[in-house]
Amino acid sequence: MNSPIHFSDSARFQAALSHFDEENSRDPNSEMVNGSPQPRELIYSQWLTDWVLKLAPDASEALRLAARCQHLCRWISPRSSYPMTKPGYLQWRHKLKQFHAEKS
Repeated sequence: MNSPIHFSDSARFQAALSHFDEENSRDPNSEMVNGSPQPRELIYSQWLTDWVLKLAPDASEALRLAARCQHLCRWISPRSSYPMTKPGYLQWRHKLKQFHAEKS
């Protein structure tokens, strides 16, 4: 599930994608892909990038970066680590926003 990257993309953009993929490749949770276990968040980020490019082949770099890092290292802060209430959910989302802003 490797997304096609346009030849005109900048080295900085490529480095960001590589960084996000490297981070997500550390996910201890896995999904089977073609009979082989793969890090779940890596697979998800690549799938989401593919989906964005299917919907908008000329998507901006910003949109492609956002898709690639939407769940960046999500396993570090699982939903189950917060109360299963609406306030717990909102607290979890707030912490994720901060975490993702710092991590990306």
